[in-house]
Amino acid sequence: MVVKEHISVEEVADLLKKIIRVRSVGRDETKVAEIIIEVLEREGIETYRLIESAKGRGNLIIDINGKRGEGYNLMIVGHSDVVPVEGKWSVDPWGGVERNGYIYGRGAIDDKGQVAAMVYLAILLHRLNNDFRGKVRLLIAADEEIQDPNHGVRFLVRNHPEIFKDIDGAIGELGGKVVFMGEERQLVIFGEKGALSLRIRIYGDKGHASNVYGVRNAVEGLARSLTRLPKEKFFISKPVKEMFSNLMGLKKIFLTNRLLNKISIALVGRKDLRTARMLHAITHITIAKTVLRAGQAENVYPEYAEAILDIRYFPENYEKQLLDFIRKHIPSNYKYELTTLRNTPSTYSSLLTRLYAAIEKTIHDLGLKPLPLIQTGTSDSAWIRKLGIPVYNFMYTEQPLEVERIHGTDERIRKEELINIVEGYYRLIMNLQRL
Repeated sequence: MVVKEHISVEEVADLLKKIIRVRSVGRDETKVAEIIIEVLEREGIETYRLIESAKGRGNLIIDINGKRGEGYNLMIVGHSDVVPVEGKWSVDPWGGVERNGYIYGRGAIDDKGQVAAMVYLAILLHRLNNDFRGKVRLLIAADEEIQDPNHGVRFLVRNHPEIFKDIDGAIGELGGKVVFMGEERQLVIFGEKGALSLRIRIYGDKGHASNVYGVRNAVEGLARSLTRLPKEKFFISKPVKEMFSNLMGLKKIFLTNRLLNKISIALVGRKDLRTARMLHAITHITIAKTVLRAGQAENVYPEYAEAILDIRYFPENYEKQLLDFIRKHIPSNYKYELTTLRNTPSTYSSLLTRLYAAIEKTIHDLGLKPLPLIQTGTSDSAWIRKLGIPVYNFMYTEQPLEVERIHGTDERIRKEELINIVEGYYRLIMNLQRL
């Protein structure tokens, strides 16, 4: 293993602990960047840029240029912000605590563990005298979790397009080993569903609650709308069909046929609820009713009642299409407003690119099989794919990641996986030299 000859797990772990201690929940990403810059400068790496979208909201770009001439220009994308801490932890979530071979803390997996490994990939290449062709650009972005249009990757795409101009392909956040249908595989996310956050507001008659005759109650109107509105709509997207063909061959009919899909997912769910939920999500447009608001007083009809819907959709679906579907389920005798609060596009990359071939070879070299999947969540990868750059979320881990801890209590990563992540990326860069 080339990596362990030149960097130690303790180095990477020490950096991870330090950046976990920065409470970068929608803020202070610059503080994370400054810790990383100190490590880079100690190594003699000065090819970096820190770009802030606002004070403290820093995006760090690190370039490692190969000394063997032109070649593949690879970007690896991570993020330095994290979600808030909830629940009762067994350790200090901001302490960067090491225990029994694991490093605990908010962001240990998502995504500061990957960020620490990215930094030491740059250091590894530097210690190896940048002996490769092309360029590796690391982007440690702000604000991935909130997806605010004024920060992070969205800010960079709009205001600093030069960062992406010469990039041939990119690696997005997370990945790792997973168990799928009883078999261990390395996850490769090649696309993701879109996420439309929609507010539905139903207007009714204002007045005292002692009167009920002939009153259009906004609360009742909203309740009827939400009851009518299904939580799912069967839909097989082109990239999902390609994915099933790749994984299952002719057996894909069990998931691409509406009736067989329902039966198959129910059978899978008896043994593996997590896999069943994933299969359901990638074969359906989903409509989750997540927030309700209405009224200020118990004896007065509110002027309006509203709900927030979280709609996950595919590349073939359009916003107008989705809004029209919602409208069909609103009672005709009520006035209403539909307002888009946020919309992250659904995107996917071809599995016939040089970068995917290199990822596949890297996984095979490590003695495993790839699992190319459409992701039901969203990430910064969507905005980079929109630029025409193929993006695949991939990182090598020796053991399955504890995905249930992501955004949850006692988030942790096995310390040895930090070296494995660096190893996977280094092998990928070397494979890109050969293809």
